[in-house]
Amino acid sequence: MAQTLSQSHPLWNKTLLIRVITAAVLIPIVLLAVLKLSVKGFLIAWGVIILAAAWEWSALAGIRKIPGRIAFLLMVLAAQALAWYWPKLVGWLATTTNMPDLLILTMVLDWFVWPTVIAWLVFGFAIRKWPDRLIKRPWPTGAKIFVAWFVLFTAWLLMSRLRANFGSAAVLYLLFLVWLADTGAYFAGKKWGKNPLIPEVSPGKTFEGVFGALLVCAIYTGTVGYFLEMKATLIMDFVMLALVTVLISICGDLLISLYKRWAGVKDSGRLLPGHGGLLDRLDSLMAAAPFVYAGFLARVLFW
Repeated sequence: MAQTLSQSHPLWNKTLLIRVITAAVLIPIVLLAVLKLSVKGFLIAWGVIILAAAWEWSALAGIRKIPGRIAFLLMVLAAQALAWYWPKLVGWLATTTNMPDLLILTMVLDWFVWPTVIAWLVFGFAIRKWPDRLIKRPWPTGAKIFVAWFVLFTAWLLMSRLRANFGSAAVLYLLFLVWLADTGAYFAGKKWGKNPLIPEVSPGKTFEGVFGALLVCAIYTGTVGYFLEMKATLIMDFVMLALVTVLISICGDLLISLYKRWAGVKDSGRLLPGHGGLLDRLDSLMAAAPFVYAGFLARVLFW
């Protein structure tokens, strides 16, 4: 999520202009990819993006040597490949052993959503409760690497499941939710931001920015629900899911900010002019995707 700076900064400046130009170029490409690519094509494209983000994250996690960073990419790629072939593997195993009940194991891909949601909630509580401790006591390198791997893999997996099971419209809804939260936080924080959210980790973020993000996304989600002719109770559920997702998306931003603090860098990379690295643009999305998928899946399973 974008930095939500205080009132002392003008709303429009050169940096923001560069950000807008970069976004204006990238957003149509992303939208075309979501709308035009097949499910398989989307999974591959999203997988490549995640691998590029993994390259940046490997450095933040303390892997300095090229062979080590390549090994980390291969770890992420191996998890993606296993998930890709998992249904075929389970089907082959069920057929070979003549145990059709084993086919239920294909659901493992969806079951990943629940521990992922819990992990983000735990991190959100920890970063709010003990920011100083997290800054002063960095995790061991092994823990940094595991968390990075887990977030990258689950982000790829659950965004892929969202596309496969609920279609391109669901992915578009998620993307616009994150983009609007980013925009609402940026401008509300710059205009009215006075109270820092977690200054130890990310000094630029303010409560006012968070409220701006929540307001914009509540209006957006409510409008989507209205035009889809949802019942009032379903719209309320839809809005509540959006608000929780926005709050958790901030945790994604804070997680990357924490890694950058540990690494002593401002940006995760320099790939995107005005935005920093690719990871700086994906942080909120990687945290938001599991929650949107969890909400959609729970709707199918329990309501």
